Amino acid sequence: MNEYERRREERIARNRAVLERLIASDPAHAALHAATSKTTSRATPRVDSKLKKKTARRVDASDLRRSGRVRKLPAPVYTTFDVDDDLGDANATRKRVKMSETAAARKPSAPPSANSLRALDARLWDVYVNYLGLPISPPPNDGGLKAAVVRALSPVANPKFSKMSGIQEWKNCVALYVNVGDKHGNTYNNVFTRAGSRISWFAQPRQDEDTPVIRSIVKTATMDEESVEDARRRAEEGEDAAPRYVDWPLHLFCRMEGCEYVYCGRLKMVDFEPNKRPMKFTMQLLDASLLRGSEHFLGLLEL
Repeated sequence: MNEYERRREERIARNRAVLERLIASDPAHAALHAATSKTTSRATPRVDSKLKKKTARRVDASDLRRSGRVRKLPAPVYTTFDVDDDLGDANATRKRVKMSETAAARKPSAPPSANSLRALDARLWDVYVNYLGLPISPPPNDGGLKAAVVRALSPVANPKFSKMSGIQEWKNCVALYVNVGDKHGNTYNNVFTRAGSRISWFAQPRQDEDTPVIRSIVKTATMDEESVEDARRRAEEGEDAAPRYVDWPLHLFCRMEGCEYVYCGRLKMVDFEPNKRPMKFTMQLLDASLLRGSEHFLGLLEL
């Protein structure tokens, strides 16, 4: 076990212990995970095979993050563009200061091209069933971590998208990409709260309440979500076992820097600070009770 794996296992064990103290006495939580453990063998074939592949496979240290050093590839150039975009550092602010303009003066956006994400419906149900609480891995010898998520979501091959942006707009949803720790496994401060059921997120510095993607995020605060019990039942017993899964408009993908993205399910806005730049949002993870049973999710937290 290398140093990264050792620290990750320690974090998972520590988070499990914290969760036991915080929420183990919650009957709903206990019943949910008891039911999950009993019905795993009754999952639909597609879900079961995916889970077996991802949980039973022993990961070699050299393959942990598709290391280019191990494969003797040229050293990659790591940037903090996503962090700049999502957390809004001073450099990102300076770059965009000339782009500042009032909402009334904004020009309408050009229609999206047929192959861009804004023109495509993301396959949310497939990703929810197959990847909730699991990493989305790129093909062998392909280190495109965000591209792997796009391939899982996209109904077409090779859609057009920005590899740098931490916010992706699809026709039916918004996907947020968040780094929650550095390449050594050290988590950032004040990201997850309330036993992993909430997360803080910062918009881009140039965005305000009238930005279309922000309006999409804010509207989730007044929406009625499908219960996690119905979503879990459908994942285990098939789509007819519960009401139809709606295209929930906001989804979260998190990772340690340089690692694969873990799908963290649906997000719902709880509160935000519109007068700050960048705006700060507090989001609820609607599927937190399921995610707490995932070691991949527990590996992202610092409880």
